[in-house]
Amino acid sequence: MIVMPPLPHARCWTPRPLPVGPRLARGWRITDFAAAGAVVRVGRRSSELDRLLRRAGVRHGAFVGAWNPCSRRAPRWRNDAALARLRAVATRRGIAHHDGAGCAARPAWSEDHLLLLGDWRRAMVLAHRFGQHAVVVVRLHDLARLRVLR
Repeated sequence: MIVMPPLPHARCWTPRPLPVGPRLARGWRITDFAAAGAVVRVGRRSSELDRLLRRAGVRHGAFVGAWNPCSRRAPRWRNDAALARLRAVATRRGIAHHDGAGCAARPAWSEDHLLLLGDWRRAMVLAHRFGQHAVVVVRLHDLARLRVLR
């Protein structure tokens, strides 16, 4: 039996244990999620992100990706095409968004995301549609939280 490292500030919509391995769980913990000059980590607050949400007139948002569906590596061109489709769907549905990225230093890692502004549940639907394991939900004056989908 594999013992999963704790993921603080994670909410799971699947039975335990988490449906991901310890490396992926660690990756979420050490990643800086950034968009429009605001940066946040899971389990932390960000005054820049609060300002961004206030300027947009919303209380919630979520970092959603489309890269590497189901955590299976895909070539850059396929990842970029998937993110472009996610951006198009968000635009068609009238969801305000900013381009963003998730980056970690050790090990060096980077993945493009969108920060979808507004109801985080709509973001979760899109994340599921694009094969993502989780989204990072942000709320005004609150900690960033990981919502595990699969």
